[in-house]
Amino acid sequence: MIANLLRTETAEHHAALESLMFVNEIMNNSLSIENYKKLLSINYIIHQRLENKLANMLDTDLAEKLDMKNRLKLSALEKDLEYWQIDNLTLPDVNFEMYVPERNNTEVLGALYVLEGATLGGNVIKRHILANSNFTNHEGGLNYYGVYGEELGSKWKTFVSILNESVPEADYERCIRSANETFNNLIKLSKQIN
Repeated sequence: MIANLLRTETAEHHAALESLMFVNEIMNNSLSIENYKKLLSINYIIHQRLENKLANMLDTDLAEKLDMKNRLKLSALEKDLEYWQIDNLTLPDVNFEMYVPERNNTEVLGALYVLEGATLGGNVIKRHILANSNFTNHEGGLNYYGVYGEELGSKWKTFVSILNESVPEADYERCIRSANETFNNLIKLSKQIN
């Protein structure tokens, strides 16, 4: 199954990204508002650059099966930027060539694996941020990390199921490469903003 392979074959990139995304500070409830704003900026830039492109690159039937119109996270990120008074026009321009997959379901699904996987951890992140005294009474600025709400588990299971049935074995390497390149986008962006 491609989902299991993706988990193992992207583990190194995933760990590298986590080391840049304040995971320790999130988990020990010490994340500063300044670093939270960096996280929002990174996620906003990646979604602003890729989200609609990826959704529009999928074959129509696959996009409908995935219910892509209800997987878009940019509006949640825009609400968070507004809450924290971050002007998206003042965010830095990307100083590297961002990877965008080919118009190919396999490559797009590899990239979406990274973005959907980030959402999977969102509820845990939100819970820790809410336990952090820096964020008392700031739940209104945590839309992105709770974007799927109670549907989180079912949305992830649906995504994994469709991913597994849609990527032919001959394309596994292509899917894995796309996921790792998407992780690289986030790693480079994190280094740029930090």
